[in-house]
Amino acid sequence: MKVLLIFPPVWAPYRPYLGLPSLTAYLKEHGVDVIQKDLNIEITNMLLSQKHLESVGKKLNGRFNLINSKNMLSAGIEQKYYSDLYKAKSSAHYLAETIEESKNVFRGSDFYDINKLSRAREKQKNAQNIVSVNSFPSGQDLFWPVNIKFHRTYADIKKITANRAENPFYTIYEDHFIPYLLKEKPDIIGISIVGETQWVPALTLSRMIKSIYKRGHITIGGYTTTVLSESFEKYPDLFTTFFDSAIIDEGEIPLLKLVEAISKGKSLCEVPNLVYADGGKVVSNEGTFPEDVNNLPTPCFDGMPLDLYLSPEPVLPILSSRGCYWSKCAFCSHNEVYRCNYQVRDAKKVVDDIKKLSELYNVRHFAFSDEAISPASANRLSDEIIQSGLDIRCSTNIRLEPQLKPELCQKMYKAGFRLLYLGLESGSNRVLDHMQKGITKEVAAEVCKNLHNAGIWAHLYTFLGFPTETKEEALETIDFLIDNKDVVSSFYIGSFLLNKGAVMLKQPEKYGIAGFDSGPHTDFSLAFNHEVSSGLSFAEADEMSKKYQAEIVNSRPGNEVFKIDYEEILLYLSHYEKTDPWLLSLGKPETTNLGNRESVISGKSIPVLKPYVIFESINFNIFDILSGAVESPKSALLPQKISLVFDPVKSNIQAINPLFIEILKLCNGINSVSQIAYELSMNYDGDVDKIEQDCTRLLEFLLENDILEMR
Repeated sequence: MKVLLIFPPVWAPYRPYLGLPSLTAYLKEHGVDVIQKDLNIEITNMLLSQKHLESVGKKLNGRFNLINSKNMLSAGIEQKYYSDLYKAKSSAHYLAETIEESKNVFRGSDFYDINKLSRAREKQKNAQNIVSVNSFPSGQDLFWPVNIKFHRTYADIKKITANRAENPFYTIYEDHFIPYLLKEKPDIIGISIVGETQWVPALTLSRMIKSIYKRGHITIGGYTTTVLSESFEKYPDLFTTFFDSAIIDEGEIPLLKLVEAISKGKSLCEVPNLVYADGGKVVSNEGTFPEDVNNLPTPCFDGMPLDLYLSPEPVLPILSSRGCYWSKCAFCSHNEVYRCNYQVRDAKKVVDDIKKLSELYNVRHFAFSDEAISPASANRLSDEIIQSGLDIRCSTNIRLEPQLKPELCQKMYKAGFRLLYLGLESGSNRVLDHMQKGITKEVAAEVCKNLHNAGIWAHLYTFLGFPTETKEEALETIDFLIDNKDVVSSFYIGSFLLNKGAVMLKQPEKYGIAGFDSGPHTDFSLAFNHEVSSGLSFAEADEMSKKYQAEIVNSRPGNEVFKIDYEEILLYLSHYEKTDPWLLSLGKPETTNLGNRESVISGKSIPVLKPYVIFESINFNIFDILSGAVESPKSALLPQKISLVFDPVKSNIQAINPLFIEILKLCNGINSVSQIAYELSMNYDGDVDKIEQDCTRLLEFLLENDILEMR
């Protein structure tokens, strides 16, 4: 009996997710033949590759030529598609040529150069956009990061998972994964779905496997599977089209029982926590208590391509507890998976795990994936790490508890904790009390001070728009971040989402929810659109969060640190520990080489367009679309030829006079300005001096916008 465990796209590409290594170790300990495959990093690496982007670029060019030849563009989505398509097809060649270089930045020493890392990240993001545009309209929300609030009906899911043209994963699964599947011949295929961004890619994969590979039992599990499982009863077809069963809640015992049942030909009714179809009806078996965390083996990362992740060295996830000891926050849905069950692993066992993983995989950095390590657990764990003599660096989630006194913070630093993720949520005590957070802003400020004084980086999560929160209360959160800027090292301001599984859904009126949209289109979404009885609306909170995130970041000294993804901060802190522990000098301005640029363009100057810059004429005014000038539902866009210069390095579009296209064609790095003017005067029988003046004005404009350089 062979088991294949799969982690599907799309998820963060920085390190392995802990679910598969934990299940793999557990099954191996019980004598099961199991292999694990991180398809997320493998497929993402293939989609964002030179070969694939070159192929996508050719398709985008063809599609743009078709839409550009139309006699009008309909209002709304067609106009947006036109502008997105123009930028995507114009960027494709540049990104294809430089995408591998950008991945090498993440995987090498250049990772620690904040400017190089920022440029590499932008290339990754733009390459994702290109693949998404190529999959329009179905693929727009298939990439990381995406809008978590996308909605799909079951009919939508069936359509896109079978759509070879619009689903970017279809053919790459077919070419890359199916041959591997047929070679390995597993008896059970387990697919772990932890995020909403994985739902459609995972179901595309499972549907393909189910249609091609008849001998394997396909089961799905993970956080998203558990949260969405209430919808499964509505759609028995899921179990004939996409998978055979689903495991909800924690998976070790149910998966092992499933293996035993299938290997012995037993009924699935004996497998706890299993949802499956029997006689056309969806059956949900009784649940069971999860495996004791102290009985779990050390996670196994064998088979994980540690050199493929976008990180200069491995950072391995690890757990010291499961669930949340507080379990009262009204907005939190994570307790749905743990059924409010909290378990702590013995500190000695955790340290043994760290030792084994350090030796096996030559790893020094660990990210604790706990929902929240309690202060008592942090104290015991720090003691064990210190006594063991381990030299590690780690991060964890922890609540802003008053027990985080200076002594404990200093001990955690000595043990190797350098980064703590802290859920402040709000800077208003009234709102904190309403959401049952169990903390005050005064305690939060004191904890951040203690952490800072101990040398530990405090990254705060906040959000605006919890039901009944007023604008004035939201501004208290903003004031907290500003007033405590010296001890809050970094932060993120989001907007409230009404997540499935949240406690507040049981008593929506109590928490100020006037209503929420729960139609069929939300069956496979993790969050509901909602209305509040008072306070900020979602739109108002979202606008405020974006506004103040940008404003506070821009006003802070050392704000270059916000170019680092929150999951990358640990490596930066470790790398600069002795020279710049608070990362204050990351943003040294880059010097620009002005050696070849003349302050005033002369007739002898030799202009050349920078590599990858594109100039052309298109048939619709893209600036009207980008500016929102045609937002009205009835505002169709008629042809209006416009000439553009596009710089894919900065995604910058400039309008130019159509006559200047001829000038740009002559900017080949050989002709001087005077030679270009002479050539044009011969072609158009014009005054050479006047033409040279016009040339100079355009070239100065392009030089100022970094589109042109002089030789």
